[in-house]
Amino acid sequence: MRIVVVCTMNQARSPFAQAVLERNFPNDQILSTGVRAIVDTPVMEMVASIAKEWNMPISKKYSTNLEVDKDEILSADLIICAEDAHCAAITALGYTGALISYEKILEDKDFIPQDPDGFSPENMRRELGKVAALTLRAVLDYKKITNRHPVLAVIPHGISDLEMALTHAQFERKLRGAVLIDVDLRAPLHQELSELGIQKIEFNVSHDFSSNPLVPNENEALSHSHQIDDPERYFLDPLWRDFISTYSSQVPVVLLTAPRHSRMRRLPDSYLCSLQADEFLVVSS
Repeated sequence: MRIVVVCTMNQARSPFAQAVLERNFPNDQILSTGVRAIVDTPVMEMVASIAKEWNMPISKKYSTNLEVDKDEILSADLIICAEDAHCAAITALGYTGALISYEKILEDKDFIPQDPDGFSPENMRRELGKVAALTLRAVLDYKKITNRHPVLAVIPHGISDLEMALTHAQFERKLRGAVLIDVDLRAPLHQELSELGIQKIEFNVSHDFSSNPLVPNENEALSHSHQIDDPERYFLDPLWRDFISTYSSQVPVVLLTAPRHSRMRRLPDSYLCSLQADEFLVVSS
């Protein structure tokens, strides 16, 4: 299938989304473009650097616009726009196929990415993480790649909400008969699980568990064996989707994510690790 991703200048959100899709759906034709892009303007250097850091090299080196890409746009199976206004521009070209914007994909509006032009590296990582999560979610929804059993993401708003979020996650796990997975790869909750009397079963995201999944008992939870400084590259690997799907194909799943706010920082982790969730519960005191 042919997928087109659209933003304003084709310098940040859309070329990054193109790289995400090329990494995850190599058999599809992926194109990015910009509503007001100046043709042949280089993609932002910081965007290209972050994409490389997350193991998704940018293939779109220079911007193109709707006029240049009109034929490809009109023949696309799916077009994903960064903003509702971009959808209007695509419709004005005469496109009548599947069209969606980031603003309409999830009800949780905190997922909607801002245009990161001019942002600090840290804030740009956060916004590009949202771009990646929503782009993948849009394509998974279009392809009808769904969970057999529901997946709930329990998201602590900040570090001070971790204990409450873990209590909520454990309650939901018992209520649903679910598998509880601590998906904070940057800082696995080994001590917090232990304090609640939950025994951890360690997994390693570098391994493929699809053929032999670890199955926790009632008072056990899956938690990563060690801290990872760059979890984004793992969350954006197709292996991560396979990992979550392995469990959701058997039983309901409760994901306990990293906090959205951490020591005055806002990381992309909670958006990326929960992109397959059917439900979201943000816990804030």
